[in-house]
Amino acid sequence: MSNEQGFRGVPGVPDGWELVRIGIPINLEWVIAMNTAEPYQMAQDGFRYQAIVRKIEKPKQYRPFANAEEFKPHRDRWVRHIASDTCSKVIGYNDRSVKFGTNKGYWDYEMACETWVFGDGTPFGVECEVAG
Repeated sequence: MSNEQGFRGVPGVPDGWELVRIGIPINLEWVIAMNTAEPYQMAQDGFRYQAIVRKIEKPKQYRPFANAEEFKPHRDRWVRHIASDTCSKVIGYNDRSVKFGTNKGYWDYEMACETWVFGDGTPFGVECEVAG
């Protein structure tokens, strides 16, 4: 995916797509067909200005762990504090909270989800379905 900023919600662009730019498309870029208003992928470089679009990728959403049983499979993973980059292991957990080896006291799961990530960079929580 390009690093270009897209434009979402542009009239004439189908749901699930965003406008990248108006210009002459190159091979394999997606454009809006003039006769059907549906996206299609160019098989060669274009020769006229068209609406160039890309499929919107839905980011994964995470929610805090609900209880100790839900957290249990993750108890041996390394975690990292977002602000300080401090790495740690979990040294205790219960149905409401978790304790990391680098601090005193327990963090409730909601606050931990906002402040810590697992060692691989995924949020400290459970992946959940995105509505819409």
